[in-house]
Amino acid sequence: MSETLRFEAFSSMVEPEFWSGLAHHKLHSARLDTARAVVRGEFSGGRRHAVRGNSAEPTQRLAVPARLRVNQGAWEAAQGNTQQQAGAVGVNGYLHNTNTIEEFKKRDKGELLRDAGAEILEAIRSGRATQTPELLWPFLLLSFADLKKYHFYHWFAFPAVTADPPDMATEAPAPLSSFVSRSSDLEHLLTTFAGSSVCAQGAFVARYYPSNVDNPWRVGPLSEWSEIYGSDKAEDGGIALLGFVDPSSHSTRPGWPLRNMLTWLRHCHPEAANVNILCFRDTALLAGGAVDGATLVQQCESIVLRVNVTPVASLTSECQVSGWERNEKQKLVPRIVNLSSTMDPVRLAESALDLNLQLMRWRLAPSIDLAKIAGTRALLVGAGTLGAYTARVLLAWGMRKITFVDNGRVSFSNPARQPLYDFEDSLDGGKPKAEAAASSMRKIFPNVDSQGIQMTIPMPGHSISASEMDSTRATVARLDELVASHDVIFLLTDSRESRWLPTLLGTLHRKIVICVALGFDSYVAMRHGMYAHDDDFEPMGAPKAADSNEAVRLGCYFCNDVVAPTDSLSDRTLDQQCTVTRPGLAPIASGTAVELLTTILQHPQGGHAPPAAPGANDGAGEFGDPEHQIRGYLLGFRQHAIVGQASSLCTACSPSVINAYRQHGFDFLLRAFNNTLVSEDAPHCAAEDSADAPADYSYLETLTGLAALHRQTDTMLETIEWSESDDDFEAI
Repeated sequence: MSETLRFEAFSSMVEPEFWSGLAHHKLHSARLDTARAVVRGEFSGGRRHAVRGNSAEPTQRLAVPARLRVNQGAWEAAQGNTQQQAGAVGVNGYLHNTNTIEEFKKRDKGELLRDAGAEILEAIRSGRATQTPELLWPFLLLSFADLKKYHFYHWFAFPAVTADPPDMATEAPAPLSSFVSRSSDLEHLLTTFAGSSVCAQGAFVARYYPSNVDNPWRVGPLSEWSEIYGSDKAEDGGIALLGFVDPSSHSTRPGWPLRNMLTWLRHCHPEAANVNILCFRDTALLAGGAVDGATLVQQCESIVLRVNVTPVASLTSECQVSGWERNEKQKLVPRIVNLSSTMDPVRLAESALDLNLQLMRWRLAPSIDLAKIAGTRALLVGAGTLGAYTARVLLAWGMRKITFVDNGRVSFSNPARQPLYDFEDSLDGGKPKAEAAASSMRKIFPNVDSQGIQMTIPMPGHSISASEMDSTRATVARLDELVASHDVIFLLTDSRESRWLPTLLGTLHRKIVICVALGFDSYVAMRHGMYAHDDDFEPMGAPKAADSNEAVRLGCYFCNDVVAPTDSLSDRTLDQQCTVTRPGLAPIASGTAVELLTTILQHPQGGHAPPAAPGANDGAGEFGDPEHQIRGYLLGFRQHAIVGQASSLCTACSPSVINAYRQHGFDFLLRAFNNTLVSEDAPHCAAEDSADAPADYSYLETLTGLAALHRQTDTMLETIEWSESDDDFEAI
């Protein structure tokens, strides 16, 4: 058998981000200069893709085009910052970007190919291609960038110095798995490649020793031709091969790079007239870990050819070059990419973010409502460590409206722990945290609607003076407005009392409220229970769930407390003034809180969804039923889900508190802030009529009935007769 050797041509695969780099290059670097610029591309070994049929049809393995990939890294790699894909071969490309569409059309394509072919021959003759094989496979990109319309006209070429008369295949291609004597020899070859950089160069020489079980392969770069390939004498017992990384997945045709490999061979080693060619296609297996021999035989795609090389003296033309890319109809025509709707960097960033989320719907979460998540308006009360991490995860989920509330400034200790700030933010006394956080979010993703509100939240136990009355009233009104205009409220502050007013307002406006708190090595992320209707605020009767069935409302952050929140910030040591916690805890807690929110949003009952049943892994929502409380511990890396019902005596969400605020507004809050004690029987009478109010209990404790509960408990304890006689102990 002897037939003309046919090759599988390259097909370009360009990622959209590359065109953004081209636009930047044109605007900021090249301008009117049309001199060629260097970009980088890469190709890998070709592999067929498995396509599963129905039960009656077996799985088929279909060939895919031999791809040369060009992405955003093409510009960085051209500057020496090479970060190519594992197992890929990097190559230089030469960009010829024109200033007008007419110049693009009139450019002499034949001249570009001939010049490229001449450079390839010069690299071969000078020996540079032997040392750097990628010089054998440059590509050309002729382009015109219409930056007004974001239309990119382009045409790729893959210059190949062709042989006339052509090189001949003297034997039918043999799969590498049948070429070797043992499956273990395939494993040895992969191990040899994985332990060296030879494969990344794209070309190599090899000698296979079938009789050597322990070390059947010797592989090296082209520069070691004499040592490895030699004169291919039979007495050494080995079989010499010239190899290259083959991007083709065709069963019989080698890839385009072999054309210039054979040109190198006929010029540098004319004595090798008939050679074995190893078309190595299994680069994907190099990073796949250990594979047993039987599986490797099934997965191996590489082939071995026997080629008769046309000598230089027999060529009709020494520099005959081809290589312009054909379209799907096999016509030699340029192409156009229309990125007018996505090429703007801001829109491109938005599309990239949405793409990552949309991919979830392909297989993993087909019913997820991404629009609902993106349209959720989040208010973050607290822009510290928890606030920064929570905001980043919300942004990763595609939320576009994120508002920060905080009264602090960025300090020098913040940037290392809080990912929205840098060193510059802490200079000159520090920027206001809320504003700096919002600004950082807009830098990360320009399309986010992020605002920062510098605000000190009024708190129970922190008295309001007469001079502060008007500003406090305005602050309360502003916070009430913020809570009402957002869909979810995250409580992320570092004190208990600062969470009280947002909890009250979130309950009043029936918002999703998620509270996150940290200990040294523990955390809690919980959602607050929601009232379903306005009449549920009345103290009589059990609150109604969203489906109008009688149910117990879930508790809030304060429901398990038997004392009202009060001043916890005064008279504290340095370690008490700071949130002392293990650094890795905040991102865990914040991420858990956001995932709890998305679970709520994807549930048909939303914030009224029942908590997950113990041990259940499913539920009505796309992500199941949302938990009520998640408590985690780094010590032992434990996590527990807890359910707690709302307390009728809660100082933040009970009907008595909500109704007191609805009826008396700021006057009620002022009593809570200043702890103005009143009679339980007439909680809103004037202070001078409150002489009988118990001094040991706060206003909120008196209002909700906690004070009465405490007194009842004290009375019961006083009536218990405690025995101190040994005779009262039962012998065990």
